[in-house]
Amino acid sequence: MVKRISITIDEDLYNQLNRAMVKLGESNRSRFLANLVREALKELEQGVSNFALVIIVYDHRVGEVDKTLTEIQHEYRDIIRVTTHIHLDERHCAEVLHVLGDASRVEELVRSISLLRRGLKYVKVVPVAY
Repeated sequence: MVKRISITIDEDLYNQLNRAMVKLGESNRSRFLANLVREALKELEQGVSNFALVIIVYDHRVGEVDKTLTEIQHEYRDIIRVTTHIHLDERHCAEVLHVLGDASRVEELVRSISLLRRGLKYVKVVPVAY
């Protein structure tokens, strides 16, 4: 059975979605989105390992997202080994946290970051097997 849903996304993301569809030769938006969701859910099912990269993109001009991110990182300094920070443009910054420690603690860190809502543009965990 197929279910119909409605989503709201900003215009930039909508345009990126359409460009990606054209690039991949996909003409059915529903199928394209369903495949993206399926891939993301598969990734989530694999869980977080005890070594991962946490990729964060945010707009430093919105709220105090940069200050709050720093505070969160201080709370998890037991598992954060390295942090890199780059300026993407005049508004946006990216940070990559190299984390090593108990997988549940890593998941806790990611949940704390994901709760930031305002200013946060992207969060992704990349588990690394070794």
